[in-house]
Amino acid sequence: MQNTINLRSNLVVFGLPLLMILSLVMLVKSSFFIPKISSFVVIDFLITIPLVYFLLIRKKNISNKTVFSVFMLGVLIASFTLPKENQQLLNTVKTFLIPIVEIGIIAFIIVKGRSVAKKINEINDYSLDFFDVINKVCKEILPSKIAGIFASEIAMIYYGLFNWKKKELKKNEFTYHKDGMAVSVILGFLLVVVVEMFVTHSMMKSGNVRVSLILATLSGYTILQILATLRSLVKRPIVIDVDNKELYLKFGILANAKISLHQIENIELSTKEIPEKSSIKFFSPIGSAGGHNLILHLKEEIKFNSFYGFTKKATSLAIFVDSRDAFVKMLNNTK
Repeated sequence: MQNTINLRSNLVVFGLPLLMILSLVMLVKSSFFIPKISSFVVIDFLITIPLVYFLLIRKKNISNKTVFSVFMLGVLIASFTLPKENQQLLNTVKTFLIPIVEIGIIAFIIVKGRSVAKKINEINDYSLDFFDVINKVCKEILPSKIAGIFASEIAMIYYGLFNWKKKELKKNEFTYHKDGMAVSVILGFLLVVVVEMFVTHSMMKSGNVRVSLILATLSGYTILQILATLRSLVKRPIVIDVDNKELYLKFGILANAKISLHQIENIELSTKEIPEKSSIKFFSPIGSAGGHNLILHLKEEIKFNSFYGFTKKATSLAIFVDSRDAFVKMLNNTK
């Protein structure tokens, strides 16, 4: 009986906003649509529907963060539904309101992040770093998928432009960027982008100024991403939490995993080539190109975070650790 009531309640919560969206789409596509009501349609998509959704969920066990998703969905549907010549108000919102909202969210995340970081320092949880803190804060105030994107963007700026202080390793921290192939592969990507920028400069000389400016901006942004990734490899070592018996695997800002040491079945010392269809997954997002010298076989399947908040699953993980023997020894002694 209770399941039936919950089902009907959820149908109202999600069905009513969906019905409103479909009604607006049908109106815009019908012969009754006139350009004068375009602004009202935009207001319904961006204000009325999110407000109705908020009123429906405010007393339910549904996160208020999902209202932001409904708002962004409204922006997306309105962009594809309304005729281009009737999107004046929508374009204004995209130009001014959305950047203001984004800046506001980022500012709030930074303020909240400082508060969370202070609490972490108070409980002496040194296994967490800047990216972990920002990830945690973003997930508290944003939907999970959007949170991953925001956290990655903020971390990219942080590691790309700030935090130049040298990282001092503790006894339970291990690097993975010195002897492996990951840095070489990423530097190869950087070289490709730099070459592309020279091509862009040539296009500017030939008169394609607008296209070349867009490409130059994208290239500059990509270079910042690559530099941030390289620096984050140094700043985010693998951590063995001796007290809590947990392993924190990290690959810069591109991958993150927390594994209970009790979940590790065995540790295989191996550099052998791994077939494509193998159950063994590379922890590094660059796959076999980054190399590996260890395979962690787990008792059960785990989920771990990849770039921009995407998750992956694995029962065996291929990783690379510079001080492999010392790492394995500490793992075995801690388990």
